[in-house]
Amino acid sequence: MLHLIKIKEIYCLIFIVGLYVIVNIIHNYTFMTESFLSQWYEGVFTRTQIQETLSFIKKWESVVIALNILLIFIKIACVAACLYLGLFFFSNQHHAYKTSFNIAIKAEIVFVVYSFVRLLWFSFVHLPESLEEMQIWPLSLMHFFDPATIEPWLIYPLNTINLFEIVYILLLSALTAAAIQIKFRKAFDLVFVSYGSGLLLLIVLQMFLILNNS
Repeated sequence: MLHLIKIKEIYCLIFIVGLYVIVNIIHNYTFMTESFLSQWYEGVFTRTQIQETLSFIKKWESVVIALNILLIFIKIACVAACLYLGLFFFSNQHHAYKTSFNIAIKAEIVFVVYSFVRLLWFSFVHLPESLEEMQIWPLSLMHFFDPATIEPWLIYPLNTINLFEIVYILLLSALTAAAIQIKFRKAFDLVFVSYGSGLLLLIVLQMFLILNNS
Protein backbone atom coordinates (compact mmCIF):
# COMPACT_ATOMS: atom_id res chain seq x y z
CA MET A 1 0.00 0.00 0.00
CA LEU A 2 2.91 2.32 0.70
CA HIS A 3 4.04 2.06 -2.94
CA LEU A 4 0.51 2.91 -4.12
CA ILE A 5 0.38 5.96 -1.85
CA LYS A 6 3.66 7.26 -3.33
CA ILE A 7 2.32 7.29 -6.91
CA LYS A 8 1.62 10.87 -7.98
CA GLU A 9 -2.03 11.86 -7.75
CA ILE A 10 -2.13 13.35 -11.25
CA TYR A 11 -1.15 10.04 -12.85
CA CYS A 12 -3.83 8.14 -10.93
CA LEU A 13 -6.42 10.80 -11.72
CA ILE A 14 -5.68 10.69 -15.47
CA PHE A 15 -5.79 6.88 -15.40
CA ILE A 16 -9.12 6.80 -13.51
CA VAL A 17 -10.79 9.47 -15.65
CA GLY A 18 -9.59 7.73 -18.81
CA LEU A 19 -11.09 4.42 -17.71
CA TYR A 20 -14.39 6.07 -16.79
CA VAL A 21 -14.56 7.71 -20.22
CA ILE A 22 -13.93 4.33 -21.89
CA VAL A 23 -16.70 2.72 -19.81
CA ASN A 24 -19.13 5.51 -20.73
CA ILE A 25 -18.37 5.23 -24.44
CA ILE A 26 -18.71 1.43 -24.46
CA HIS A 27 -21.95 1.66 -22.45
CA ASN A 28 -23.49 4.14 -24.90
CA TYR A 29 -22.30 2.13 -27.91
CA THR A 30 -23.72 -1.10 -26.43
CA PHE A 31 -27.02 -0.05 -24.87
CA MET A 32 -27.98 3.32 -26.35
CA THR A 33 -29.02 1.68 -29.62
CA GLU A 34 -32.29 1.59 -31.54
CA SER A 35 -32.80 -2.11 -30.79
CA PHE A 36 -32.50 -1.70 -27.02
CA LEU A 37 -34.54 1.51 -26.85
CA SER A 38 -37.23 -0.04 -29.03
CA GLN A 39 -37.38 -3.02 -26.70
CA TRP A 40 -37.49 -0.88 -23.54
CA TYR A 41 -40.00 1.67 -24.81
CA GLU A 42 -42.17 -0.54 -27.01
CA GLY A 43 -45.68 0.88 -27.01
CA VAL A 44 -44.53 4.07 -25.29
CA PHE A 45 -42.60 5.86 -28.06
CA THR A 46 -42.87 5.60 -31.83
CA ARG A 47 -39.92 4.58 -34.01
CA THR A 48 -39.45 8.22 -35.04
CA GLN A 49 -39.37 9.38 -31.40
CA ILE A 50 -36.78 6.72 -30.55
CA GLN A 51 -34.60 7.79 -33.49
CA GLU A 52 -34.88 11.43 -32.35
CA THR A 53 -33.89 10.37 -28.83
CA LEU A 54 -30.84 8.54 -30.16
CA SER A 55 -29.82 11.60 -32.19
CA PHE A 56 -30.15 13.74 -29.07
CA ILE A 57 -28.02 11.30 -27.04
CA LYS A 58 -25.30 11.24 -29.72
CA LYS A 59 -25.33 15.02 -30.01
CA TRP A 60 -24.83 15.59 -26.28
CA GLU A 61 -22.71 12.51 -25.54
CA SER A 62 -19.50 14.48 -24.99
CA VAL A 63 -21.29 16.93 -22.67
CA VAL A 64 -22.71 14.09 -20.58
CA ILE A 65 -19.26 12.48 -20.32
CA ALA A 66 -17.79 15.82 -19.24
CA LEU A 67 -20.49 16.15 -16.55
CA ASN A 68 -19.74 12.62 -15.36
CA ILE A 69 -16.06 13.54 -15.04
CA LEU A 70 -17.04 16.62 -13.04
CA LEU A 71 -19.15 14.42 -10.74
CA ILE A 72 -16.15 12.13 -10.24
CA PHE A 73 -14.05 15.11 -9.15
CA ILE A 74 -16.80 16.25 -6.77
CA LYS A 75 -17.16 12.75 -5.33
CA ILE A 76 -13.41 12.37 -4.74
CA ALA A 77 -13.27 15.85 -3.17
CA CYS A 78 -16.18 15.00 -0.83
CA VAL A 79 -14.65 11.67 0.22
CA ALA A 80 -11.35 13.48 0.84
CA ALA A 81 -13.19 16.08 2.94
CA CYS A 82 -14.78 13.34 5.06
CA LEU A 83 -11.39 11.69 5.59
CA TYR A 84 -9.77 15.02 6.40
CA LEU A 85 -12.39 15.75 9.06
CA GLY A 86 -11.92 12.24 10.41
CA LEU A 87 -8.15 12.74 10.66
CA PHE A 88 -8.66 16.14 12.25
CA PHE A 89 -11.14 15.09 14.93
CA PHE A 90 -10.34 11.42 15.59
CA SER A 91 -6.57 11.26 15.18
CA ASN A 92 -3.78 12.74 17.24
CA GLN A 93 -2.00 13.56 13.99
CA HIS A 94 -2.86 16.52 11.79
CA HIS A 95 -2.41 16.22 8.04
CA ALA A 96 -3.01 18.44 5.07
CA TYR A 97 -6.11 17.97 2.92
CA LYS A 98 -3.74 16.80 0.17
CA THR A 99 -3.13 13.57 2.10
CA SER A 100 -6.84 12.74 2.20
CA PHE A 101 -7.26 13.73 -1.45
CA ASN A 102 -4.40 11.40 -2.40
CA ILE A 103 -6.06 8.51 -0.54
CA ALA A 104 -9.47 9.20 -2.11
CA ILE A 105 -8.02 9.24 -5.64
CA LYS A 106 -6.21 5.92 -5.19
CA ALA A 107 -9.28 4.22 -3.66
CA GLU A 108 -11.52 5.32 -6.55
CA ILE A 109 -10.01 2.52 -8.65
CA VAL A 110 -12.46 0.17 -6.87
CA PHE A 111 -15.45 1.88 -8.48
CA VAL A 112 -13.71 2.01 -11.86
CA VAL A 113 -13.44 -1.78 -11.68
CA TYR A 114 -17.07 -1.93 -10.54
CA SER A 115 -18.12 0.07 -13.62
CA PHE A 116 -16.40 -2.49 -15.85
CA VAL A 117 -17.98 -5.37 -13.90
CA ARG A 118 -21.42 -3.79 -14.30
CA LEU A 119 -20.83 -3.31 -18.02
CA LEU A 120 -19.70 -6.93 -18.47
CA TRP A 121 -22.59 -8.17 -16.34
CA PHE A 122 -25.22 -6.51 -18.50
CA SER A 123 -23.39 -7.43 -21.71
CA PHE A 124 -22.76 -11.14 -21.10
CA VAL A 125 -24.43 -12.39 -17.91
CA HIS A 126 -27.82 -10.70 -17.85
CA LEU A 127 -29.01 -8.69 -20.83
CA PRO A 128 -31.43 -6.04 -19.50
CA GLU A 129 -34.96 -6.48 -20.83
CA SER A 130 -36.13 -3.13 -19.49
CA LEU A 131 -34.73 0.19 -18.38
CA GLU A 132 -35.68 -0.70 -14.79
CA GLU A 133 -33.30 -3.68 -14.88
CA MET A 134 -30.44 -1.29 -15.72
CA GLN A 135 -30.99 0.24 -12.27
CA ILE A 136 -29.88 -2.97 -10.57
CA TRP A 137 -26.19 -2.92 -9.60
CA PRO A 138 -24.55 -6.37 -9.64
CA LEU A 139 -23.39 -7.80 -6.29
CA SER A 140 -25.67 -5.42 -4.37
CA LEU A 141 -28.72 -6.01 -2.20
CA MET A 142 -30.81 -4.60 -5.03
CA HIS A 143 -29.89 -7.69 -7.03
CA PHE A 144 -32.32 -9.68 -4.86
CA PHE A 145 -35.29 -7.40 -5.56
CA ASP A 146 -37.46 -6.54 -8.53
CA PRO A 147 -37.26 -2.75 -9.10
CA ALA A 148 -40.84 -2.81 -10.40
CA THR A 149 -42.17 -4.10 -7.07
CA ILE A 150 -40.39 -1.85 -4.54
CA GLU A 151 -40.62 1.83 -3.75
CA PRO A 152 -38.30 4.01 -5.90
CA TRP A 153 -36.72 5.63 -2.83
CA LEU A 154 -35.39 2.23 -1.72
CA ILE A 155 -33.45 1.54 -4.94
CA TYR A 156 -30.47 3.81 -4.19
CA PRO A 157 -29.74 2.53 -0.64
CA LEU A 158 -30.13 -1.09 -1.75
CA ASN A 159 -27.73 -0.48 -4.64
CA THR A 160 -25.26 1.29 -2.37
CA ILE A 161 -24.95 -1.72 -0.07
CA ASN A 162 -22.77 -3.87 -2.32
CA LEU A 163 -19.58 -5.93 -2.26
CA PHE A 164 -17.49 -3.23 -3.93
CA GLU A 165 -18.56 -0.64 -1.35
CA ILE A 166 -17.14 -2.92 1.34
CA VAL A 167 -13.90 -3.37 -0.65
CA TYR A 168 -13.75 0.42 -1.10
CA ILE A 169 -13.97 1.01 2.66
CA LEU A 170 -11.27 -1.60 3.30
CA LEU A 171 -8.99 -0.02 0.67
CA LEU A 172 -9.58 3.46 2.11
CA SER A 173 -8.61 2.06 5.51
CA ALA A 174 -5.47 0.34 4.19
CA LEU A 175 -4.36 3.47 2.32
CA THR A 176 -5.04 5.67 5.34
CA ALA A 177 -3.04 3.32 7.57
CA ALA A 178 -0.11 3.41 5.11
CA ALA A 179 -0.28 7.18 4.58
CA ILE A 180 -0.25 8.26 8.22
CA GLN A 181 1.48 5.20 9.70
CA ILE A 182 -1.23 3.88 12.01
CA LYS A 183 -2.67 0.40 12.57
CA PHE A 184 -5.27 -0.86 10.10
CA ARG A 185 -7.91 -1.30 12.84
CA LYS A 186 -7.59 2.33 13.91
CA ALA A 187 -7.65 3.48 10.28
CA PHE A 188 -10.77 1.37 9.65
CA ASP A 189 -12.55 2.93 12.63
CA LEU A 190 -11.60 6.39 11.38
CA VAL A 191 -12.82 5.68 7.84
CA PHE A 192 -16.01 4.00 9.06
CA VAL A 193 -16.95 7.01 11.18
CA SER A 194 -15.92 9.75 8.73
CA TYR A 195 -16.70 8.28 5.30
CA GLY A 196 -19.57 6.22 6.71
CA SER A 197 -21.23 9.36 8.09
CA GLY A 198 -20.88 11.11 4.74
CA LEU A 199 -22.28 8.11 2.87
CA LEU A 200 -25.23 7.85 5.25
CA LEU A 201 -25.97 11.55 4.78
CA LEU A 202 -25.88 11.10 0.99
CA ILE A 203 -28.26 8.12 1.15
CA VAL A 204 -30.72 10.01 3.35
CA LEU A 205 -30.55 13.07 1.06
CA GLN A 206 -31.11 10.93 -2.04
CA MET A 207 -34.09 9.19 -0.44
CA PHE A 208 -35.57 12.53 0.63
CA LEU A 209 -35.25 14.00 -2.88
CA ILE A 210 -36.89 10.95 -4.49
CA LEU A 211 -39.72 10.97 -1.96
CA ASN A 212 -40.19 14.72 -2.38
CA ASN A 213 -40.34 14.46 -6.18
CA SER A 214 -42.76 11.56 -6.10
